[in-house]
Amino acid sequence: LISVAAAAGAAGEKEDRHPLTGLSHFWSRLYRGVPAAPWSDHHTRYKFRPGDGTAARVRERLDEERRRLMDVTDPDTDKPYGSDPSGTYTPRTDGKAKMNGELMDYGVLDCPWEKNLDPDYPAMCLPYQQILSPIPDNELPTAQVFNVPGGLVGDFSERGETFVMPDGTSMECSDEIERLTGARCAAGNAALGHGAICEGFVEDCTYSKPETRTCDSDKCKEWQGKTRCTGSSCTAGYESARVPYPETYPGNNGGAFAPQEDAEEAGKCSKSDSALQWLKCGIPCAVPFPMETGDFTAQGVVVIIFILISMFMGVVTYFKVKGNSENFFVAGRNLPVWVLVCTLGSQCLDASSALGNLDLAYKYHFWDGAVLPLGLGLSLIIVGLFLAKPMNEMKPLTLPDCFARVYGEAAEIVVSLVTLVSFIFLLAGNLVGCGKIVSFLFGMDEYLGIMLATFLIWLYSAAGGLLSVAYTDVIQAAIGWTGFFVATCWIQQNMPNHAGVSPAYPLGDRPSIGDGMADPDSYDPIPNAIFFNWATIIVLALGNCMALDFQARCFSAKDGNAARIACIIAGIVAGLLGIFNTFNAGTTRALYGPSSPHAEFVANSCSADITVIGCFGAAAADPALGKTCNAVPLPGVPTCGEWKPDPYANLKMLTCSKPECHFFADYDGSANYGAGVEDNYPMSGFLGTWYLLGIVAASMSTADGAIVALGTVFSHNLLRKSGKVSSGNLLHFARASTFLFAAIAGLIAMTKPNETGYFLIVAFDCVLAAGVVPLFALVYWKNIKPEAGFFSLVAGAVVRVVLEFALPKDGLLLWFGTFARSFGPGIEDPEMFDEAVMFGKLPDICPQENLLDMTGFDSLISPVVSLLVLVLVQLLPLKSFGGRWFTPVPAPEEKEEAKAEGEGAVGVGM
Repeated sequence: LISVAAAAGAAGEKEDRHPLTGLSHFWSRLYRGVPAAPWSDHHTRYKFRPGDGTAARVRERLDEERRRLMDVTDPDTDKPYGSDPSGTYTPRTDGKAKMNGELMDYGVLDCPWEKNLDPDYPAMCLPYQQILSPIPDNELPTAQVFNVPGGLVGDFSERGETFVMPDGTSMECSDEIERLTGARCAAGNAALGHGAICEGFVEDCTYSKPETRTCDSDKCKEWQGKTRCTGSSCTAGYESARVPYPETYPGNNGGAFAPQEDAEEAGKCSKSDSALQWLKCGIPCAVPFPMETGDFTAQGVVVIIFILISMFMGVVTYFKVKGNSENFFVAGRNLPVWVLVCTLGSQCLDASSALGNLDLAYKYHFWDGAVLPLGLGLSLIIVGLFLAKPMNEMKPLTLPDCFARVYGEAAEIVVSLVTLVSFIFLLAGNLVGCGKIVSFLFGMDEYLGIMLATFLIWLYSAAGGLLSVAYTDVIQAAIGWTGFFVATCWIQQNMPNHAGVSPAYPLGDRPSIGDGMADPDSYDPIPNAIFFNWATIIVLALGNCMALDFQARCFSAKDGNAARIACIIAGIVAGLLGIFNTFNAGTTRALYGPSSPHAEFVANSCSADITVIGCFGAAAADPALGKTCNAVPLPGVPTCGEWKPDPYANLKMLTCSKPECHFFADYDGSANYGAGVEDNYPMSGFLGTWYLLGIVAASMSTADGAIVALGTVFSHNLLRKSGKVSSGNLLHFARASTFLFAAIAGLIAMTKPNETGYFLIVAFDCVLAAGVVPLFALVYWKNIKPEAGFFSLVAGAVVRVVLEFALPKDGLLLWFGTFARSFGPGIEDPEMFDEAVMFGKLPDICPQENLLDMTGFDSLISPVVSLLVLVLVQLLPLKSFGGRWFTPVPAPEEKEEAKAEGEGAVGVGM
């Protein structure tokens, strides 16, 4: 049990300053702390004895695994704590220490709720835990086990309803406490006003999957066997009171560590995972969000009005289309540069790069979100430099038309199917973004929010096609882009823009950004999906060259130069704006991250990667010792190892405007506010709403383009080949098919209603594998064989599908780095606990396994195979297949010219 409540971690005051009265006032005002006093029965309980060698064992672990937050030395001797000849921990009574070479003062970090703690247990800042109370000496001969002369007192009396704590209050007793802990009574946190059992708000886990929560390694099996021992088969001194080590976590048993019998259900996360966050970990219960659905009425009305206005404008363009399919498909081919910049930029800055980037950067770190707008912006620049002008000059209606012109109808059908799959996922991602906001503001079910967003966006998209999309994009860009920029500037200036030093961010939050794309361990202890992030940039930058919506806008430009200029400008503007917007995730990490008052943890989980500063020993309970923390680093936590990010954290950050919103304390000055500064930082209601409109606009502008593109390709490139669709009824089929694809995408969106960035990467992964190589070849390789393009498409697609199932994947996207490993079940068994904490061997005890997810490798290999096949087929002296499927399809004007020439020849002959 670790003093995570001293989570200020390295949050001390530098020695060259006096301990700030402001910080002391902060602790006393917030927690109403009083001088410590031993509990009335402290003489009958375990006491930390300076001769048991605990600190020396902890120090051994530090020497073996040098971690940033572990380098603690005595400020006078510059020697490690615990390095005196006796090999024991030698605490300083003044709270001074040197942390990572910096002089610190931990005197102000006394446990703020020590009145409700057992001062005799080694990890001081913990509430009383009956289940881990000392075992009678006849069951645990401490003189032998701990090699302490005289042993540790193990005779104790029951602490129940009549037991009075030093502050004069009684313990909290209930059936629920007994069900969860095995003890009838426990102490709540009177200082913060919450009880012994915490209420959870977050359902799912982010850093683990059911497969990775299964404990079946050799280390797991060893402890599962040891903790299920009986009688003489147990380790001497631990013959009774064993707690069987589970085969999976978190147990899904209403918060109890003991898992339910159904193993599959036991491996599922739930809101009850954090029920014992206070009792088992010493971490205060998560603070509830201070706003309710009724508080969002104004924002909700504004968002709905904005959606309805966009819908009205789109429906009006129905009359401008006038039944002309070219107006519907490519907006009459006369869009000027300024309209193209707005509509291309709006497609680029979609829900994934406006909300999905924030969600990813909040859960992990800056680059995990920034790679989305970076990759999308680069793709537009690449399209502008290499594809926009030549593609525009081909005068196609759709992207598959270009493949038909060079490779024939077989390649046209394959690329049509691939791009349809791609854009169904793109549409799904944007429906998630819009539906998520609608459901959050109106307190409705997530699925209902997605359904509503799907219907409204489909309605105006089907009415006016690309013409309606282009002109609504202009309005949406004007409102959305300015909202992002103005609100982001305000947030960065008026709210905490990064978290300070804490166990979650040992060097602080912001300094790790610089190494995020170079060092897999830069986010210590949060894992860094560095390979996947690089793969994401490549997938989006190149895969988006096959984007139906990007290319449709290039086709709709009045000429090739306009398309080229618009792509480059839109890519620069949208990419930079999206990256700038990603910095707001730093604010969300500060206010709703693992070191915030809203943090929730899976209590039944251990981790050797989280280092905390513990108030170690009973010194803090002895007024004669100056009531100091006597900090010592503890390598790992036996409980509460896994943090549960809130999927709605970014929306809460943008909408919480009450004065009591967003409490933040800069403990040591590392958040740039000054040591001891604490305040509330509510969001501006006006700017928050404006920002939400920007996200809705981004979602709608891409979703409507995707709907039109899907209907266009399906009707023009697939249905038309059946012979039942002609120029006369093409527009009707296109409009009708948009409903089908909108419905399919809506259903897919409902499978992951909180994954705003996931579908974007899936969408362009598909077309990168099977499309990008033959796309560049049809533009730049003269006389390319139709067979080369076709087999290149097929080879890339087949390899991508095979690798999807052949490569190891656990769903966590981690391949490299020290922290690419799972968590283990929480440690409760007395022997495991003593080995892990008392003897400092938690890294050996917590059964964490290395994770391996090669997602991204398949995305990069597939286009390489596609290129090799294209070159090989092109250069080999193979006979052309010919026929309808492998004969280039001439452009409509070429057909007319050929027809006219044929009629002229007949006339001459006559």
